[in-house]
Amino acid sequence: MDLLGNWNSMFSQMTWRQTDQSVSTAEIGDLIEFVNPLLGLSLWGVYVGEGHVIHFGVGDENMTQKACRSFLQQMAPKSSGDRVLKKTRICTQRITDIKVPPGTRIRVNNNEHNLVLSTQEAMRHRCETFLHQEFKYDLMNFNSEHFATFVRYGHAVCNQIPFKKKNEPHKDTTQTLQMIMQQRMETET
Repeated sequence: MDLLGNWNSMFSQMTWRQTDQSVSTAEIGDLIEFVNPLLGLSLWGVYVGEGHVIHFGVGDENMTQKACRSFLQQMAPKSSGDRVLKKTRICTQRITDIKVPPGTRIRVNNNEHNLVLSTQEAMRHRCETFLHQEFKYDLMNFNSEHFATFVRYGHAVCNQIPFKKKNEPHKDTTQTLQMIMQQRMETET
């Protein structure tokens, strides 16, 4: 806290993060993991080049706020929870501009999911389709890892959810994202 009792000032200066060397050599399509040491949850994005990732997140919302948002969505009745929490946008950001708690480890992590890699063209098309679209963030059913794995592999998977089988695609989320892709292809032709 500063002399005037301003907590925001103190926290805005706490920006220490650990960026692995692998991030400097990331290739388009690599999964970038932002490991939060406090929550034990990670934010996931897909490297799109020139130091940027595409991810399912709000540019001015940090990972702690996202976790709180998701928790409230689980606890609040859908009608009032949706009015308060609104939706989350798919966006691209410089890795260094993403707000993360102090101590967050940033790394390339393509080894967490045992899935078949999509072509660069398929990944690019998925990124273009979903960029700037808004979705309801849901920790259990549609979070940043679901989105990132869908872009990279074509299947929405989250290995962070306890009691879920590893590398098992979330069927409803995968089908919804595939349906959006199909609709976009139909409107383009």
